[in-house]
Amino acid sequence: MAPTVQELPLMTRNAFIHALESGVTGINIIATAGSAGRAGAVVDTLTSVSADRKLLMICLHRDHPLCPIIEENRRFSINVLSEMQKPIAQAFSGPDAQKEGFERGHWTESAAGNLLLHGAIAGFDCQLYHQLALDSHVLLVGEVQTVHRHPGMPLAKQARHYVLIQRDQP
Repeated sequence: MAPTVQELPLMTRNAFIHALESGVTGINIIATAGSAGRAGAVVDTLTSVSADRKLLMICLHRDHPLCPIIEENRRFSINVLSEMQKPIAQAFSGPDAQKEGFERGHWTESAAGNLLLHGAIAGFDCQLYHQLALDSHVLLVGEVQTVHRHPGMPLAKQARHYVLIQRDQP
């Protein structure tokens, strides 16, 4: 007998969000520095747009204070957190995110002026390539200038809770 699928009779905003939370997402810190200042935020959206052009896309709420800062700085970094960097993600999610977030961990500046988090399992140094406002969010596409990799397991979330990932052994 086939398992039953729970179908919700009415498509509400909450039903949509709860269904999205079924998946597991990686946790990233987006950071920028430049003439508009230094700022960062936790995001769980990271999508490859083109491997040939080396384009990555992140998504932020249109009212997020990071949007105009990235727009003016014209650059940002994407730091893929390791499971050991949960306190940094929590600091960037708190009320004093800009102060506390950058006090946690060891941050360095790339040749392009982006902030890279030491120990992140991947760091992407991006120039702002394109942005597109869609409804309540802004899609920011970065052209990757350099990448940095470190060993480790990624920090992930599912249904608003951090989860541990276990790799299959060959």
